[in-house]
Amino acid sequence: MEQYMWIIWLALFVLMLVIEASGPALVSVWFSFGALIALIVSFIPGVSWWIELIVFTVVSAATLFVLRPIFKKYIKRNAFKTNVDSYVGKRGYVIEDITFLKHGAVKIGDVSWTAIPADEKEIIKENEIIEVVAVNGNKLIVKKVEEK
Repeated sequence: MEQYMWIIWLALFVLMLVIEASGPALVSVWFSFGALIALIVSFIPGVSWWIELIVFTVVSAATLFVLRPIFKKYIKRNAFKTNVDSYVGKRGYVIEDITFLKHGAVKIGDVSWTAIPADEKEIIKENEIIEVVAVNGNKLIVKKVEEK
């Protein structure tokens, strides 16, 4: 069986690269590293298949837990914000009361948005001034602006 393990590791390496290329997340590339190293180890004469399996597991786990956070931080840093994210920090006014249990509506410029309060205990009444804290899907997370 050891003489044919290189075929299995090569097939697994190619399969993991194809899976990685088909999606945007860093998921299977780490297993392709493990398969590549196991493929190299399989060409060493006298190495048992279970040692190759251990090498695959250790290399895959090491790259997954050590390199993945580094790559995710690098990729996240290069992400760009959408135009919806530009609403964070803008002010508007409430056109329908907002509570944590009942989403309300706010108007910013000429656009109406569904809104939820940033603080679940806060109740924001109609015509009060709000500031956008974050965007969650198609809802704005808002807080009441204290007038001075």
